[in-house]
Amino acid sequence: MSVQPLLSASWAIQVHVYTLLLALVAGTGQFFMTRKGSPIHRALGRWFLGLMLVSALVTLLIHVRYPQNPFLGLSLLHLYVPLVVGLCSLAWFGAVRHRVRLHRFAVIGLYFGSLLFTGYVQIFLADGITHQIFFGTREVRRGHPAFKAEHVR
Repeated sequence: MSVQPLLSASWAIQVHVYTLLLALVAGTGQFFMTRKGSPIHRALGRWFLGLMLVSALVTLLIHVRYPQNPFLGLSLLHLYVPLVVGLCSLAWFGAVRHRVRLHRFAVIGLYFGSLLFTGYVQIFLADGITHQIFFGTREVRRGHPAFKAEHVR
């Protein structure tokens, strides 16, 4: 396990990862350590939503997976951006209007859908920087579709 891939990544990727880690800490605190509706819950909730919004908007500046994509270098993972912005809006609206079920739905969607599910995908399934942090780079062997002649020494 090495954080070197993250440290050598662009500033947008670093901000994205740091805001998500802080949001994960704040969200976990929300679910398991605060009384719902308390001043601490409200303060952590503001931080959580702010961190999620910053992370989602910074994602639009990351074009590592498909830099030559005709759609401004965006990948399928960028479809999460409007989802996160929408869920943040619903969570805030539900909290302000005391619509607890709407607020709960949006926050659970943000926490489990955007943080935990995509985190799992990025760590274990997608071959990117997050995967490299936990497992190192994958060695490409002969016969693998990603094998190119320049891998031969």
